[in-house]
Amino acid sequence: MKLPLPQDAALGVAMLLFGLFVAVIWAPLDSDTGLVERIRGRWTIGDALAPTMAGLLLAGSGLALAVGSLRKPGRNLLAIRNLHFILSAAACVAVALLVMRYSGPLIASITVGEYRPLRDTAPWKYVGFVLGGGVLITGLGFIAEGRTSWRRIALTFLGLLVLALAYDLPFEDLLLPPNGDV
Repeated sequence: MKLPLPQDAALGVAMLLFGLFVAVIWAPLDSDTGLVERIRGRWTIGDALAPTMAGLLLAGSGLALAVGSLRKPGRNLLAIRNLHFILSAAACVAVALLVMRYSGPLIASITVGEYRPLRDTAPWKYVGFVLGGGVLITGLGFIAEGRTSWRRIALTFLGLLVLALAYDLPFEDLLLPPNGDV
C-alpha cells in the first residue's frame, strides 16, 4: 500500500518537527543554563547551546529535504515497508541507549561493586559509550544492509574507542555519555 506522500518529504517533515522539538522544548527544559550565560563578567557557552544548535540544524536539514523532494519528478511514495524500517531503527536506538546507560553499572556491580565512583576512571568511563555505540552502529548497519561481518563489528568498536579517547583525553572534567547521568 502506497501513501500519496513522497518518502523524502515524510522524512524531511519528521526531521523538521523533531528538530524544532529539540530546539524549542527539549533543550531548554533539560538544561540548567540557557544558550549563553554570564559568569564573573564573561560570556560563556551555556548547557543548552549545543543541543539547540543540533536541533536547529536538524530542522533546517529536514526542511531542505522536504522542499527538495517535492520539486523533483518521479518521487518514491511512502509505503508500509518504510514504517517497518523506521520502527526497526527506533527499536535499535532504544536498545542501544539501554545498553549505553546500564552496561557500565551492571558490569561494575558484577565485578567490582558500585559504579558511580568509577565512572571517570579507565576503563569504566568507556564501557557504556563503546558498547552502546557499538550496538547502535552495528544494529543500524544490519537493518540497512541485512547483514554484518566480524570485520565491521571490530572496526565499529575500534572507531568508537578512538572517538571516546579523542573526546576524553584533551579534557579533564568531561564525562562521556551516559556517565553524567549515572
